[in-house]
Amino acid sequence: MFKKLTILTSGLLLLIVTDAFGQIEAELDSISVTASRISTTVSESGKNVSVITRQDIDRMPITSVDELLRSLPGVNINARQGFGVQADVGIRGSTFSQVLFMLDNVPLNDPLTAHFNTNIPVSLSEIGRVELVRGPASASFGADAVGGVVHIKTKSYLQREVPGPDDIRTSVDANLGAGEHNLQLADLSVDLQNKRWRFSSSLRRVDSDGEELRNPGFDAGVSDQRTYNNYFEMTNFSSSLSYRVSDHLTLYTRGGIEDRDFSARFFYTRSEFDQSEEQIDSRWGLAAVTFDKDAHRSELNVSYRNVDDTFDFWPGTLDPNQHTTDQVFINASHQYELSGSTGSLNPDRFHYIRLMVGGQYLNKQIESTDRGNHNSDMGGVYAIGSVSWVNGLNVTASARLQFDSVAATEFLPQLSASYAVGTVTFRSSAGRAIRVGDFTERFISSQIPDLSPLRNIGNPDLEPEKSYTVDAGIDWRPGSRIKLSPTVFYRTSSNLIDFALVNSNQITNVDNLQPDELYFYASNVEQSSVIGVEFLSDLTRSLGNNRSVRFEGGYTYLHTTSDGDEPSKYISNHPEHQVNLGLQFAFPWGSIHSENSYHVRSEETNAIVDGDVPSDYFLSNLNVQATTGWSPAKLYLRIMNLTDTEYQEILGAPMPRRWIMGGLKLQF
Repeated sequence: MFKKLTILTSGLLLLIVTDAFGQIEAELDSISVTASRISTTVSESGKNVSVITRQDIDRMPITSVDELLRSLPGVNINARQGFGVQADVGIRGSTFSQVLFMLDNVPLNDPLTAHFNTNIPVSLSEIGRVELVRGPASASFGADAVGGVVHIKTKSYLQREVPGPDDIRTSVDANLGAGEHNLQLADLSVDLQNKRWRFSSSLRRVDSDGEELRNPGFDAGVSDQRTYNNYFEMTNFSSSLSYRVSDHLTLYTRGGIEDRDFSARFFYTRSEFDQSEEQIDSRWGLAAVTFDKDAHRSELNVSYRNVDDTFDFWPGTLDPNQHTTDQVFINASHQYELSGSTGSLNPDRFHYIRLMVGGQYLNKQIESTDRGNHNSDMGGVYAIGSVSWVNGLNVTASARLQFDSVAATEFLPQLSASYAVGTVTFRSSAGRAIRVGDFTERFISSQIPDLSPLRNIGNPDLEPEKSYTVDAGIDWRPGSRIKLSPTVFYRTSSNLIDFALVNSNQITNVDNLQPDELYFYASNVEQSSVIGVEFLSDLTRSLGNNRSVRFEGGYTYLHTTSDGDEPSKYISNHPEHQVNLGLQFAFPWGSIHSENSYHVRSEETNAIVDGDVPSDYFLSNLNVQATTGWSPAKLYLRIMNLTDTEYQEILGAPMPRRWIMGGLKLQF
């Protein structure tokens, strides 16, 4: 009853607010984004793009990037714990492996497993903007960009080419918090800059004893502990340096370390023996060289990442699985622009024509106790063209030849367009995308002698997943402070990878299985299609005297079908209906921000591990922030899961109940 009343109240609020709102500038539509590597504004891109600004991050009731993404329509989060410990992110009904995460124009996707893709190695205080690009982007960015792209851009990367002051300026951003279950949070960053150089450094630490949970292993007689705590300890340190060698040449570099230690019980298994603990240590660095003169712009991006993962299923009893992965990435591009403003084009017909060519290379390596030692290479060459006409038409076309050492060469085209007529912008895009199986899907358990039945076993001969997507939508601004954006899309996919129950006698490329036994074998098992609807609304009004209100509403509908009787849990592990409701009030003394969501999905239960994914659940997070008036400090109170909802998004891994924390922020 409470859920229905909440949804009804929110719907009435939307109608009231829509009727009341009038005029405001549409600054988000004019933000320059890289939806196809070529820089365009949101409205020109032809894609359904959402931008979360630094100001949004400061006000929202979030402690990690995956919590930040929960507020966006079209995004589904399947988390195993709160506070950014681990979460799987899908876009438009994609699997969590089909979303490309990027940081400062280099990929973050982990070669071991996509479960690690949200291990974002920078502090929240360092993030300047998050761009969500819905729909395929493999033509521009390469494999994995099937459902969409999450591009995290740090403040220093965004401002690396902006001249600084003549003297040295220093700014400090700090967030110190504490809460229930011995939660402690520290997020600190310092920024120094002058006319030609900029240096930043940040430190983030979040740790907690976790909640006390009932231990299914005690009831099964395999553990003497009635309860366990889902603790976590996470620390990352990062620094960056940019230098403007001249007015045309800029150098940028960033690097850091990250350590994670957390309880991983029932993260990956449904066994009462599961007492898993996991440690993940990573070291990484990236660099960019940018040359910009007249109509030419060139950029070189390189990155390196080394990750050690230790997974201990039964501490003190079984030897842990240990994995070390290395990843090297190189991308080089050159852009040439013709524009009406410079006279190189007819200004009565064109705003600009931008052309880009580039190439990229990605090497992945692994040394693993249960997966073995492997190496793979992939890369591609691409061309992108974008044309903007004075009459409101914008078209961007991309094409890539994708090479892979474990798969055939693929041709990946993409086309997007937008057309502005008065207060309405029509947009549409279409594209082809692929994803290659990761080291876990290809080699898991391959080095375990005489593997016991019903375990997962990898398949080194997996074919890439392939998909085609088309979408169409409009952005309508009946008033300058109102934006309504409906979108429909369709994606068809083939060769989808899942673990299917197969008799060992039929598995010919693995030699450590017992004869005539059943195993969960990684296979290209399904063809699938998704039909979806996304609706976004953004309504803002100034109330005078430094007061304002903003309402953000969203709805996502996903219908997934397959060539089998029904899609597997892996393929369809997303809500069928999802409603997002955000409400912000700004006052002279501070702000109130409420983020709410309602999910309808397939119910799933498992008594062995107390697993229960409910058929529907409502979540609400609240942040109240107040300025002190006499200092740069802001005090905040944050309540996560305000309604104390009991739920799981991954079977067996309970999500946090109501969790209260508070703290202060300093900006000077």
